[in-house]
Amino acid sequence: MSESPIPPESPSAAEPADDCEPPEFTPAYPRPRHDGWTPERQVAFIEALAESACVTDACRAVGMSERSAYALRARADAISFRNAWETALDYGVRRLSDAVVARAIHGVAVPVFYRGEQIGEKRQFNERLAMFVLRYRDPLRYGKWLDRRETRGHPESQAIELLEAKSAVRLDAALPAEAIPEIWSQRLRRIVDRLLRRERLERSEELSAR
Repeated sequence: MSESPIPPESPSAAEPADDCEPPEFTPAYPRPRHDGWTPERQVAFIEALAESACVTDACRAVGMSERSAYALRARADAISFRNAWETALDYGVRRLSDAVVARAIHGVAVPVFYRGEQIGEKRQFNERLAMFVLRYRDPLRYGKWLDRRETRGHPESQAIELLEAKSAVRLDAALPAEAIPEIWSQRLRRIVDRLLRRERLERSEELSAR
């Protein structure tokens, strides 16, 4: 059985990766074949996987089978390839998440027909999708744990907080520039303390509900 060729050394100073592009990685080096998993084809696969978040589509984009892709992933020397695969999937799912949020906000265009001809379109909004996005994107405000929570505090607490916030805006407008850093430092400490107290309360309520 012939040994795999020794991979070339990586450059000593790599260019910083763009946050919006799949990460660079060291390709695995299976037995060289012009129609096999060449380093260029591996990179193209990772890029396609990041765009589609679908292994089937990524394999089709580089003209390779899913079976061969998983076989390459399972190789002992394919550590970077496996890591890049997982990172590309995470990137693709994040894009999907952004698309779902956009659909929840802007709705979906639905064509309107009259006597067999399209005369326009209307926006259709999915309330269940919007609730799903709110629950998982902002669980502090819309999480399921709130369904089991007893209402506490002043019934007009939100109105009071809004009044305090508007008062702070008026005070800030009259402050000299040199006093702003200290005032904001004090306010941020109070905000952090309030959030920590709320977090401790929520955790204790979750534990008691189990």
